[in-house]
Amino acid sequence: MTINFIIAQVFGAIALIILIISLQKNNKKTLLKYQIFSSLLYAIQYVFLNAYTGCLMNLACMGRNIAFNKYQDKRPPVYLLIIVICLMIVFSAFTYVGYISLLPMIAVILYSIAVWNGNLKVIRSIELISCSLYIIYNINVQAYTGLVATIIEFIGALIALVRFDIKGKVLKENE
Repeated sequence: MTINFIIAQVFGAIALIILIISLQKNNKKTLLKYQIFSSLLYAIQYVFLNAYTGCLMNLACMGRNIAFNKYQDKRPPVYLLIIVICLMIVFSAFTYVGYISLLPMIAVILYSIAVWNGNLKVIRSIELISCSLYIIYNINVQAYTGLVATIIEFIGALIALVRFDIKGKVLKENE
């Protein structure tokens, strides 16, 4: 193990903790603030692993979350979503090293559309798909802490989905 590998794992673990906390928030503004910081830490993790697509996708997510957070009470303009998606495609093309490097791009584009939509149920549902794509990517780039983090993130999103969207809906219907 190299020092870069160990440092990457530390950043991934901290990012995971912050991300799990974000998924348990039932407020879009709070969720996005936590995820901005988490994305920065994940980007640093990928730099230490020389996985630059993952790094740039997380930096793009930071920019997306900062821009979208300015529209707390309404949906961000569609042109902003288009700009974010185009940047993600350009970043992915710039760091392309094979089909595996497309997975983070697909994951963050789907998630960006969900966040733009603003529906927390949709955000949590798309998070499950995004996590699945990142699990494959993390295995490939040997981001083992990131892999564990993504699996835990997947479980966290699933718990939040059940807690807020499925169980909450059942309770409301029984009232």
